[in-house]
Amino acid sequence: MPSADVVVVGAGLSGLSAAIAAAESGARVQVLAKGHAGTHWGTGGLDVAAMPDARTPREALDRLAALAEHPYSFLGADVEASLEWIRGLLAAQGLAYEGGLDSPLVRVPTSIGGTRLAAILPAAQAPAARPWAPGETLVVCGVAGFKDFWPDAIANSLSRDHLWGAGPAPARVVAVTVELPGLSARHNLNALELARRFDEAAWRDEATGRIAVAVAEALTHGPSGGNHGSGPVRVALPAVIGLDDHAAAYAELRRRLTGEPFEVPLVPPSVPGVRLYRALRRALLAAGGRIVVGEAIAAVDIDVAGDVPRVAAIATAAAAREFRVRTDNVILATGGIAGGGIVADLDGNLTETVLSLPVEAPPAAEWLSVNPFEPEGHPLEAAGIRTDADLRPIDRAGARAPGNVRVVGAMLAGQKPLRQGCRSGVSVVSGRKAGLGVGGSSKNSGASAQTVESGSARQ
Repeated sequence: MPSADVVVVGAGLSGLSAAIAAAESGARVQVLAKGHAGTHWGTGGLDVAAMPDARTPREALDRLAALAEHPYSFLGADVEASLEWIRGLLAAQGLAYEGGLDSPLVRVPTSIGGTRLAAILPAAQAPAARPWAPGETLVVCGVAGFKDFWPDAIANSLSRDHLWGAGPAPARVVAVTVELPGLSARHNLNALELARRFDEAAWRDEATGRIAVAVAEALTHGPSGGNHGSGPVRVALPAVIGLDDHAAAYAELRRRLTGEPFEVPLVPPSVPGVRLYRALRRALLAAGGRIVVGEAIAAVDIDVAGDVPRVAAIATAAAAREFRVRTDNVILATGGIAGGGIVADLDGNLTETVLSLPVEAPPAAEWLSVNPFEPEGHPLEAAGIRTDADLRPIDRAGARAPGNVRVVGAMLAGQKPLRQGCRSGVSVVSGRKAGLGVGGSSKNSGASAQTVESGSARQ
């Protein structure tokens, strides 16, 4: 049976952060995941804290850290070091980020013609966060046949000044659609296909030339024939500018376009999120970690010989037999309700799917607010696993949880990521803290264990 000092369950931002931190500390690390996680759904940015009335992520972070039930109440002091750590990891993998805790929270465009608060963004999205200059034009450039980015609708919506909040807005927003080479016969273009095309140097050269011409014509003539002048220009493009050769593709666009280009994240699968996942996976492998994606946890071996139960091994299904890993520590990073780490049954019970840890949540009758668009969010959003300051699960009713388990990311109770804009920050800082906590100090106990089905295996 293979063994590891640490098994991380989940391959999202929190799980990979935990795995890398543990591997860098000298631990033998195995990541097990049933599929790709929130990285593939998100924007690719690092949202530490983005409350609507806060000026910077640090200001929002300080407010959340003052809430006794929020994970930042015991993680807040580690956020700055964790952010610096992960930005260094990503930069070493060729994925640079701009912005920090003291950068202003500003409204950047979305692919549905709205805006969202952001401060720390990949370099290809970062130009969207810079203040709009007087007389500046925003060109929204779409791809013919690509149905996840409608430039006319986006431009019409972004022309409304109130979407930009109290900050400056573009003076003009114009739309243009460009025919890219070899795509006219395609009826189901998707973001990943376009991103892979931008990785091809010859195709990219021709495509970039067509985009440059289309943008220049839009600035010269506009949708109604009017000239838009010679003021500053930014160009919003769908976030498809390369996967493996993203840096070169984006640099070529910056060199050849009139105005500064930036990417706008799309519906899943998120190309910036895939880049983020791939960069973290490379960092994990470089640190000596291992990763298996594709199967849910099928069984968990629980050591019951001591005063406190411990996880002794974790198994996933495999083609011929179970893949079972003996371990000293488990880090649970299964994504909470949004990621399927916590599920509900028809009777209103919430279940943690791997170890059946106790879930902290309001009664079922109080999960949802009467107003579906409640500004404070729905109570169910804060459901999760309550832990101590070392991220070990606790039960206020007194039930025992395995002593060698830590819980990270969206699994942690007390946060409302949609309202508080804290998902990335909680994921990175809790993952890193858990990984450093287990380090390389574990020793296999060799004690007797009993096997139980995981919650996911029962479904």
